[in-house]
Amino acid sequence: MSDPVNGDRPVPVTVLLEQAMTWIRDDLYALSDARFPGLRMRHYRLLAMLPHDGERLSRLAAHSGLTKQALAQALAPLEAGGYVEVLPDPSDGRARLVRLTDRGREAEEAVRGRLDAVERDWARRVGEDRYAVARAVLADLAPGPAGSPAPVTVEE
Repeated sequence: MSDPVNGDRPVPVTVLLEQAMTWIRDDLYALSDARFPGLRMRHYRLLAMLPHDGERLSRLAAHSGLTKQALAQALAPLEAGGYVEVLPDPSDGRARLVRLTDRGREAEEAVRGRLDAVERDWARRVGEDRYAVARAVLADLAPGPAGSPAPVTVEE
């Protein structure tokens, strides 16, 4: 795909990824409008990160790459909407645990279903083999555990 502004130069991959994410975001916002009012990408992302038995706030902050303050702001509408509950960790009363409610599991499952449908559509459009390769490449390039960046090597 060439860039209409830059002629024969290919469209930067960042632009292609942004276009794909815009398409996904618009689809998820339609889901929000229909079933989960007010939820946005950051909320769906947090819901997807929570194990069914819950997660400590500190670990969720580290895993999400958010500060504790930013996490608290992102969790507030989820708690107010009945998607999560924040309670003392039974194994350590000083720690707080975030756990999905039934409503949160419903939202997380709906999002997973929508994203699975997107992947099936993309695989159908470009072919299973090509899609599998593209997905594997993105997985290889994704940051490692706890948000650590993937190693970057530059050949001289």
